[in-house]
Amino acid sequence: MHIVSLTNLKGGSAKSTTTFNLAGTLVEAGFRVLCIDVDPQKTLGEAFFGVYAGQETLSSVLINDSMVGGAIRSTNFEGLTVIPADDGLKGIKSGQTQLEGGELRLRSCLTRIKASIDQENGANLVDWILIDCPPSLDRLTMNALAASDYVLVPVDPGAGGRGALGDTMEYINSAQRWYNPTLKVLGLLINNTDSHTVYDQTTEQVVREMYGDLVFKTVISASVRVRESAEAQVPLVFCEGAEYVRYAELYRALKDEILEQVA
Repeated sequence: MHIVSLTNLKGGSAKSTTTFNLAGTLVEAGFRVLCIDVDPQKTLGEAFFGVYAGQETLSSVLINDSMVGGAIRSTNFEGLTVIPADDGLKGIKSGQTQLEGGELRLRSCLTRIKASIDQENGANLVDWILIDCPPSLDRLTMNALAASDYVLVPVDPGAGGRGALGDTMEYINSAQRWYNPTLKVLGLLINNTDSHTVYDQTTEQVVREMYGDLVFKTVISASVRVRESAEAQVPLVFCEGAEYVRYAELYRALKDEILEQVA
């Protein structure tokens, strides 16, 4: 089982979109995937997958340090399950909900999955756990980083995105130092680019010069097809129509890079 957090301080860097489509490619390849939405905006769970929290919620799991299996919800795709975000996460994010060892609660819960202690809804049968983080460096993001084996950073390569990227990398370093020394940076994924423009070519080059081999070879182009896929609540690899194939192949290439690194 591999646990990957997708995080970046900057909003609009395609964290949820990347989580959504990467999950689709992994399921297509035969893996069982659990997505966890720790962003109180609920984009991944509700908007992308159309899945809503039930009686057992992620926030109650974190507050009570209980099993996550009861919070897992099925999707329309076999092998792909979700723990959606809920309103209770807002209190944890703001600090209004006081938790002893608050930054390690999700790690405690996911450890039970790895140890096959938590088996409800097949929680112990997944191959990959993908955690979609909020666009902020707070207790929820630190919970995700402390619980993960890897972190993937979707990047908006523009000037504002590069500034937020530096802060994000510093935060990841803090997580490695204080909470999770085995956490590894899986890679930086450049998103929302148009390779035909000089500006985007230049900004991509700047990011690669700054971070070198940490940047994935795969680059995700900006396209209405990617947005259409999310609106339809269907990952690109499962979308019907030749117009989606090119963009589905980009996420398949990302998946191949990730599998090569993890292997």
